[in-house]
Amino acid sequence: MERLGIQGNATEAWESEGGGKFSFKDPLGTGKKITKKSVPSGQSVAKFVASKLLKKNPNAYFYRHTEPGVEQWTGDWTEEERLVFLQIAQEFGCGDKWGLFSTHIPHRVGYQCSNYYRQYVIPQGWIIDDNYRIDSTGHAVYVGKHKRGGT
Repeated sequence: MERLGIQGNATEAWESEGGGKFSFKDPLGTGKKITKKSVPSGQSVAKFVASKLLKKNPNAYFYRHTEPGVEQWTGDWTEEERLVFLQIAQEFGCGDKWGLFSTHIPHRVGYQCSNYYRQYVIPQGWIIDDNYRIDSTGHAVYVGKHKRGGT
């Protein structure tokens, strides 16, 4: 992250890039509402907003984007990616900050890691997470506490 000019923690990153209070109505802090009409064709508002937050909110950026210049892979995960995922999960934990988690897995973004976790890792029993239970169809269902308010 250092090579990209990203601060060491979320608070430093936020404050060094202008700080302020986050608002879903004005996520970039520009005073202008962002609508589907104001983003490039074919891009969602969420992906557009995230693309502007590399240094201020790297977790949001990497949730939807790979490192600049790195192609995003889609489709099935390789065995090598699975092993890297499990190693990173063991070393740093997982279940939160999927954007930052994904920076350890080249070519994957945070939402892919989050989906992989829920759709494969937990149902296969590779990681036991008390925040999930497996339903009668074999799907992981979140049963943990939901965060309220705040940012």
